[in-house]
Amino acid sequence: MSPIPRWALRLVSAPGNVSFQRYRETPSGDLAAVAAACEDSLGLTPNASQLVAARALLAGHGVELDTGEGKTLVGAIAATCHALRGRRVHVLSVNDYLARRDADWMGPLFAAFGVTVAAIGHDTAHDSRRAAYRAQVLYAPVTEIGYDVLRDGIAWEAAERVDPLLDVAIVDEADAVMIDEAVAPLVLAGDSPHAPLDFSREVAIVRTLRQGIDYEFDDQRSTASLTEQGISRAETALHGENLYAHADGEQLSRINVALMAVTLAEKDIDYLVHGNPQRGGSIQLVSASRGRTTKLQRWPDGLHAAVEAKEGIPPSEPGVILDSMTVQELLGRYRSLAGMSGTLLAVASELHEFYGIHTGRVQPNRPNIRSDEPPTPVLDRASKQRAIVDAVTACHRRGRPVLVGTQSVAESEALAAALAGREVRASVLNARNDASEAAVVAGAGDLGAVTISTQMSGRGTDIVLGGPYGEQRDAVLALGGLHIIATSLYPSARLDAQLRGRAGRQGDPGSSQSFVSMEDVIVAENAPGFLRTRLANRGQALTSKRLAEIAATSQGIAEAGRLDQHRATWRYSQAISLQRHRVLAERARILAEGHALTAVTDLDPHLASRLIAEAGSGAAARASRDVALWQLDAAWSEHLAVLGEIRDGIHLRALADADPGDAFHLEALKAFDGFFDGLYSAVVGELARLPARDLAAAVTAAVHRPSATWTYMLVDNPLGTKTDRAVRGLQRMVRRMGGAGRE
Repeated sequence: MSPIPRWALRLVSAPGNVSFQRYRETPSGDLAAVAAACEDSLGLTPNASQLVAARALLAGHGVELDTGEGKTLVGAIAATCHALRGRRVHVLSVNDYLARRDADWMGPLFAAFGVTVAAIGHDTAHDSRRAAYRAQVLYAPVTEIGYDVLRDGIAWEAAERVDPLLDVAIVDEADAVMIDEAVAPLVLAGDSPHAPLDFSREVAIVRTLRQGIDYEFDDQRSTASLTEQGISRAETALHGENLYAHADGEQLSRINVALMAVTLAEKDIDYLVHGNPQRGGSIQLVSASRGRTTKLQRWPDGLHAAVEAKEGIPPSEPGVILDSMTVQELLGRYRSLAGMSGTLLAVASELHEFYGIHTGRVQPNRPNIRSDEPPTPVLDRASKQRAIVDAVTACHRRGRPVLVGTQSVAESEALAAALAGREVRASVLNARNDASEAAVVAGAGDLGAVTISTQMSGRGTDIVLGGPYGEQRDAVLALGGLHIIATSLYPSARLDAQLRGRAGRQGDPGSSQSFVSMEDVIVAENAPGFLRTRLANRGQALTSKRLAEIAATSQGIAEAGRLDQHRATWRYSQAISLQRHRVLAERARILAEGHALTAVTDLDPHLASRLIAEAGSGAAARASRDVALWQLDAAWSEHLAVLGEIRDGIHLRALADADPGDAFHLEALKAFDGFFDGLYSAVVGELARLPARDLAAAVTAAVHRPSATWTYMLVDNPLGTKTDRAVRGLQRMVRRMGGAGRE
């Protein structure tokens, strides 16, 4: 095997970055054996870039490898080498489809070395899931691993557990998983005794309010607030009820949540309505970074229920949060961690800050010859759509394939309709039809193909020039390859790069262009006000260079805000994580029968003696264990609710020049003080009420475990974005101010 040439490497020196220079020598040992087996087992021969990337993953680095350079094979090579060294590997993806596809696709390579491989998804049954975790290599969405860890954390018997072993993790689309969704809480919920939240009345009231008179938006249209006239109008609709009469401000909070749902949460942009609203339909949130629905994701604080009322959907069943943890906390539990993506250097400093991972770039196997045009400025959205339709039509008439990246479901469908008016048929890939993504993306490189997608990140399917089997490849190459059109900038430059990266793969020709206007969401929500005012007042010509500068500034502000949000949320979650660790350790001691009875004996020797004398030591120990587990799970759930209340209002400490993060840690410590003393006092109290002569039956009747559990990812940011920011801050603030009355 020949040495890896220097062109396969890129030396970098930015914070958090590392050179892969040391990995350019000829592979040896198990890596060389695995690389050699790829051709026989898969019909694929690893190139120099892929071998460098595999060695970097084995060393625990973040690896930037361009889209189309074969990251799936790289991950499989690294996973096989780890398995041959006795490690257990989880290859983490962003969805079920990619996990199953990659496990099947790379299966022959693992089989060649006797390495067992499995895959799981959200519909994998318990027994199959448990067996899958015994495989040496497991392909799985990162969320599924997290949910299994959470479910194991409330298990009472060994048979209920699946026992994931968190040894080695190789994260695909690492910037999306480890950065964009790192602090999104994975939630395990149980059934609640409370009735579903019904916002029908509040939504009906809000729909009568008038913008600019009864409510107003802020400059970024990220929050809406009632005016004095709006408050009076709402009170009239509530038959004269004073919204400030109650100390908790509950009714005013409900009106404000309904206001956010009606005026800010946008259908076909922020969420989709799935199914028939009158026949058990549901709200499915749309992931901005992935362009697809998130089937198990919810908004907090009643906002989800308010949107359901807005769309005429019966309110979904409320749940009590039994436990939660962030993706970042989960990844931090692995002994070894590495990741790869086509756009990782941009977040190298964050990967180092949050995970201690150094990141480097591996140059593509063939030089990139794609042509990227500067942004095209347009005055407004209507003009921009016409310009985009013209550009797409021009390519289509020549037979050149075009891929258009849009920002939302609504935009993708409006553009498809506009193209249909020009007799151009487009294939649309958005959150409404992402089940057909493999077929749509595979055909996007065919002659004359026009494909519109909301987001290409994590799609995981290569665009083959000339059709799925490349039969028209030469004709497409002669036309210049795939042409990419971005309808505006994404909130992150990484997402822009991921879209562009779909063209010019593996040395193929290709090109890209983008359109920007002052009405784009990224500009409207993030451009400094003085820039917009200066342009308006001076009537400055909107040159391509000037608009590109404004758009880049806006994008930079959005990315800086996301980083601040990440840091702040991680500080909050660290305090909870430390307490969770102590709770789980105590739970493990309780599961070992005898510990709980010992604790009961220490607190109330007479009670313990009575239970042992009348029921026997075994029954007394089992009863103490079961009651302690029940009380521990209930106490932890209640504690999480308390911490949620504290966190939702902690940002107000900034008004008194206090650091919200430090304040939260202090308040969390105070709330946790005496947690275990209170736990065992409750256990003693419950046991004292039970008849000792039929103790087992009495415990079975008294203990209340959730009859059902479910999982979801909570859109939950303490600094907030758009609807989050409005609801979480305003709702708690109003509750604290409501008792003061209105002047």
